[in-house]
Formats: sequence, C-alpha cells, structure tokens
Amino acid sequence: MDTQCLMLAVVQPEDAEAATLALTEAGLRVTRISSIGGFLRAGNVTLLLGLGRSQVPRAIKLLADNCERRTFYVNAAQMVDFRAGYVMPVETIIGGANIFVMSVERVMHFGAQVEGTLVETQERREGGMKMVIAIVPEKHSNEILDALIEAQYRATLVSTTGGFIRKGNATLLIGVRDERADGVLQHIQGVCEAISLRGNSEVPWATVFVLNMEQYVQV
Repeated sequence: MDTQCLMLAVVQPEDAEAATLALTEAGLRVTRISSIGGFLRAGNVTLLLGLGRSQVPRAIKLLADNCERRTFYVNAAQMVDFRAGYVMPVETIIGGANIFVMSVERVMHFGAQVEGTLVETQERREGGMKMVIAIVPEKHSNEILDALIEAQYRATLVSTTGGFIRKGNATLLIGVRDERADGVLQHIQGVCEAISLRGNSEVPWATVFVLNMEQYVQV
C-alpha cells in the first residue's frame, strides 16, 4: 500500500495560480492558505497536499516547473554609501517553492462513507502529542469548531480554498494528547453524520490528517 504523507509548499503569490492549476489537473488535491513570511515579510501562499509516497516526486516536479526564482532589490539601512548620500539597494533572490514532506500516522475521510489509512502502527507515547489537521466545508466549519470546543479541545480555524473547483473550505488545526486523538476524529465524524441526518442535499465531508508532534511548549 502506498503510504501517506502531507506536503506543505510555500510559494510566491505570482506562482500560486499556475502551481495550483498544474497540481489539480494532475489529479492532486490542493488546499491553499494565504500566508506571510520570508526575508521580505511579503505575502505568499501555502499549499497543503495529501499524497501517497509515490506521488511526491511528481508533485515536486510540478512545483519546480511552475514556481520561478525572482530577483528583488531591498534597501538595507546598514549599507550606506556616504559619498553618494543614499542607501544602496541589496539584491536578493527568492523562490521558487519551499517544500516540506511529513509522515502521516493516519488519514481519514468522512463523507458518503468513512475511509481511513494507517501509515504505521505506533504505541502511544507517554505525554505524546498529535497535530490533527482537518479540512472541512466552510459552511459547516463553525459547527465542527463549536463541537470540538464544547468537548474541551483547543482548535484554530483557518479560512482556506481548495479542490478542483476552488470551493471555499476551512482548515482546523488541533493539538491534542495521543490518547485524545481518537476523540477528535469521533467528534468531527459525529458532526458530519448529524448534518447528513438533517436531510442536507450536500453530503458533508472532512479530510483529516493525524501527525506526530515532536515537541509542544506553551510559553
């Protein structure tokens, strides 16, 4: 079985549309998050992709083909030409894509039917933590968030877009102890089932990744 992983790619806004289109046309599911960062503190776009291991090289090639390296000039106050009396611009190259590939312990799909894959069975670690990333429909995201908060799980909601038709969705980030990870999945599944039972014509869905967290610190 092709083991599952999560790819996180940070790309420039100028490349985001072409990269997303190339990935979706290749049959890969992409979730987009508007973000800020890098040396220039400039806006960028973070792409999340759930992939089988065998798909990783193809995804990297598509990103490489559609993300350019660009030259920017920035003013560095410490580099002053006193004879000319102005701040010298400094040349810097940014792009094309910064790519992170992470192993996934579990992937769950809640929709018309429940599907799940387990990368490898691991014993629960004493004091261990998981990061649960759940991509859910935007229209039902607050209902899922409320259910998690009511059950005393801490969750962060991020507005995102994804899929071939670029529908609005939302991404929930939930940090949880190992022994409570199953409870998070059960609550998300429970909300999806409850929505379905209300007779909605649209089948609620959620794609959930469970990752091992190496360290968690509150400061």
